[in-house]
Amino acid sequence: MKPALIVHGGAWDIPDEAVDACKSGCHRALSAGWAILSGGGSALDAIEAAIMVLEDDPVFDAGYGSHLNLEGHVECDAIVMNGATLRAGAAATLQRVKNPIQAARKILENCPHMMLVAKGAERFAKKQGIKLCKPEEMVSEAEYEAWMKCKSDKHAAEHHRGHEQGTVGTVAIDAAGNLFAATSTGGTCCKLPGASAIPRLSAAAATLTPKPGASPAPATAKPS
Repeated sequence: MKPALIVHGGAWDIPDEAVDACKSGCHRALSAGWAILSGGGSALDAIEAAIMVLEDDPVFDAGYGSHLNLEGHVECDAIVMNGATLRAGAAATLQRVKNPIQAARKILENCPHMMLVAKGAERFAKKQGIKLCKPEEMVSEAEYEAWMKCKSDKHAAEHHRGHEQGTVGTVAIDAAGNLFAATSTGGTCCKLPGASAIPRLSAAAATLTPKPGASPAPATAKPS
């Protein structure tokens, strides 16, 4: 089967000044994932690599670029889904994992539960070899400034790059026909502590997997 890879950086009204940065980030994520797929690697490895690039880029609402919650903390969610079995692995409200998609994958592969949250998810991630960071290392300068404006005045979408910035995501199919989808998000700005987007993320991931009797659409996205 011909490998294919799709990457998105969130469905939102991108300001003109952020368009180039968003395009650049998506292209770099696409390149990271496609390097794996084009070399015969797995779809699971490809989507993880692509999402990690997006999580490390402060222009996206995931990982380091995540919106802050009402108390000024980052709380990240991520999910990975297997298109063949519809089994998923999810991590929610993470504060000390730089790449939440790594924790979600470990849950998919090595955990009897579909989802782990907060400190329990972080303890599991650490046992799986994922290094934990300090919560403040997850806070980008842009989102801290936005949160401070909301704190000193009132919450307003214009303080942020986009209140409806949403998730980042990717879907890939490899040469063996394995299909995987993944999404990652920091949620909405100034959300209540403990709020999770996992129900929405799982629904989004499910829409990217084939239904019984259907086959995946023949789409291919390659680095330009």
